[in-house]
Amino acid sequence: MTYLHGIKIKEGAKNALLAAGDTSVIALVGTAPLGAVGTLKLITSAEAAVAEYGTDISGFTIPAALETIFTTVAAKVLVVNVLSAEKATALLESDGKMTRDETNTVATNIYKSTLPEAVDYTTELLAGLDLLLTADDTLGVKPNIIITPGYSQIETVMTRMLTVADKLDGFAIIDMVAEDVQDALTARASGIYNITSQAAVLCYPQVLRHNTHEATIDKLGLSVHWAAAKATRDGAEGYWLSPSNSDLTGIVGLTTSITSSLTDETADTNLLNAQGITTVFRKSGMGTRLWGNWTAAYPSQKTSDCMIAPRAVRMAIREALVDASLNYMDKAATGITVDMITSDVNAFLRNLIGQGAIVEGECTWDEAKNPAIEIAQGKLTFTLSVQYSPSLECLTFEEVVEL
Repeated sequence: MTYLHGIKIKEGAKNALLAAGDTSVIALVGTAPLGAVGTLKLITSAEAAVAEYGTDISGFTIPAALETIFTTVAAKVLVVNVLSAEKATALLESDGKMTRDETNTVATNIYKSTLPEAVDYTTELLAGLDLLLTADDTLGVKPNIIITPGYSQIETVMTRMLTVADKLDGFAIIDMVAEDVQDALTARASGIYNITSQAAVLCYPQVLRHNTHEATIDKLGLSVHWAAAKATRDGAEGYWLSPSNSDLTGIVGLTTSITSSLTDETADTNLLNAQGITTVFRKSGMGTRLWGNWTAAYPSQKTSDCMIAPRAVRMAIREALVDASLNYMDKAATGITVDMITSDVNAFLRNLIGQGAIVEGECTWDEAKNPAIEIAQGKLTFTLSVQYSPSLECLTFEEVVEL
């Protein structure tokens, strides 16, 4: 060391700054009349959507979903088109419109239980969902919301959506297909929708929209509006708030009648919500609103972490911890590192408390959970205790009549 009779300024190691990343990146797997096939594309505007996938032709799912999303919010949408040009051509009439049968059902069979045998692309849908797992590595963007409008009611597709959502710490938004509310409740109790995953959000019914390009009234999965509402609320108010009670636009009707009430427990909105199904609240003078706070884990599980908003916070915390951990890896497993990690994580949790995202939160290091043999191998275990903020579900006013 050289001699100095004076002062040296030396830059030390900085603490890691923990922060939640993008919490509402939408992944859309479906079909389009144009565009790359089996390729993951990041679309961020309506203009880019039309340039890549073409205008809205009834029966294709990607253009309609992107138009609805970008009409509502500026968002990042990861898109996979699974329909080859050859199969798309086989579905179209000579005028470029989708072939329809005698019941006016489009040839792609969207919102049906099976795909058409002649152009079955179930394998491509599953491969498209798997492709989402590569998004972070290839595009630097990780999806949090997975939608496959028109196809999520197919059991194999729904199962893969849940698998991918679990791996990505996100949500799989599943459109239930049923003739009416009673059929939806039956399918929820004993059919393919009898699932208890915290990663799943069940939506019913489908909505009707005006296709301005073909002057038709088309079905659209409520999942698309859910994704747009989540992205809107995340950006405007915070990812720790539920998308429920968001105003929905561009809806001209529903595929089945839904009764709505804030006070009647037997109204369809309450019957559906009571089974963990997100629906639509429509009442004169109140517009059309998304309605429901629970994941598909409800009602079999009734803790606050089964609510949509607390789960979103939980997933954001996990992602922040993983991203920040690169700053700690390969440092000495000593008390200094322990203090650094607990300090950084607790600063992050205090910020979440200040924002109202959580009620309480603390990161601690317990010697009892860190035996010497583990430390000698460079392994440290921390305890993260968090109390989440539930979404307000019910208000009770106790009326007292003064005599």
